[in-house]
Amino acid sequence: MRPRLLLLSAMLAAAFSPVQAAEPPSHDEARAFLRSLLVASPYRLNANALSGEIRYRLTSSAPQPWQPPQTGEQSIVVDGDGMQLSICADCGNEAPPSADTLTHHLAANAWVRSDDPRIRSFARLHGRGRSVHARMTGLTEAVRKHMNGPIDYRHYDDAVTALEKRSGDCTEFAVLLAAVARARGIPTRIVHGIAYSGRLVDRTHVFSPHAWVQAWDGARWTSYDAGFGQFGAGHIVLAIGDGDPASLRGLNRATRQLRIVDAAQIQRSRETASN
Repeated sequence: MRPRLLLLSAMLAAAFSPVQAAEPPSHDEARAFLRSLLVASPYRLNANALSGEIRYRLTSSAPQPWQPPQTGEQSIVVDGDGMQLSICADCGNEAPPSADTLTHHLAANAWVRSDDPRIRSFARLHGRGRSVHARMTGLTEAVRKHMNGPIDYRHYDDAVTALEKRSGDCTEFAVLLAAVARARGIPTRIVHGIAYSGRLVDRTHVFSPHAWVQAWDGARWTSYDAGFGQFGAGHIVLAIGDGDPASLRGLNRATRQLRIVDAAQIQRSRETASN
């Protein structure tokens, strides 16, 4: 199965007015929109680098550049003319969420419909295991296998619609995974950003809009990606939300203004890696 990266349909939905949204854009319009959001990679990133730590240097042409969030997997240092991002499984130092925040990320909403009986049934069947990681791994793989229909990147469907249609792009994968995880009592949030792809819409070595899920395991937020199959150092978080595309206003412009000017694979010593 090829990764369901293609187009982040939530960003497409956020880009069109309610009147325009009544009639989905054509495939050519959607393809042009996607191409406008691609961010060139300065280098080809191999599998070894993506599975470890990568340190990026980013700049923006915006007068007030978009500030990416700090997570447990992404650390940020801002300086005069740009920012440095380090991304790996444990590169960040995010503050623990409040009880209210966890409650919010456990509740159902119009997009993450975790209270629907169909979502709960799917979650009970596939979300087994004692640990959060075991349940999330099972749910991620189940969503990945279930969403085997045609790629449709012109719409933005809620979790129940995605479950029934079995098609969509990375956004539908993310809202469905978030919903079934919440149905199993796991707080989840949907992260939006860009992810590395070796080839996309006739361009090579680019970062394209992408969405995936972070689950709270009692100690930290950990990423799970049903579209790609796994999280890696090629995932750059630009925003964190709850599934509502309205929360992404401004992200399209910020993505177009973003430039990745350097990407360095970090080699940790054995002593550091074992600690």
